[in-house]
Amino acid sequence: MSTVRFAAPVDLSSRAPERTPVLVPVAVQGSAAGRNLKSLAVAVSHDNGRTWQPVKVHSGRISVKSPAKDSGISLSAEVTDKQGNTSTLTVRNAWYGK
Repeated sequence: MSTVRFAAPVDLSSRAPERTPVLVPVAVQGSAAGRNLKSLAVAVSHDNGRTWQPVKVHSGRISVKSPAKDSGISLSAEVTDKQGNTSTLTVRNAWYGK
């Protein structure tokens, strides 16, 4: 089993300054971690998952724009290991703009 962890730099109320660029560390854990990773696809949504935009993972991080004040951002990832096992993770309203 594999999973993806997002470590957004948010405050204790899960908020970040609105409409600012945010670098979010992305870590793969489990059987797909390290040299066994075949693929990792990440997407973000600013409309509660109605539409998704792919985001490139670069040096273990994604760059996204923080949502507007009191709006949320959702994150999704699909990870596949070299044996073909796939896991999907979706975090709705991962954080809110402040």
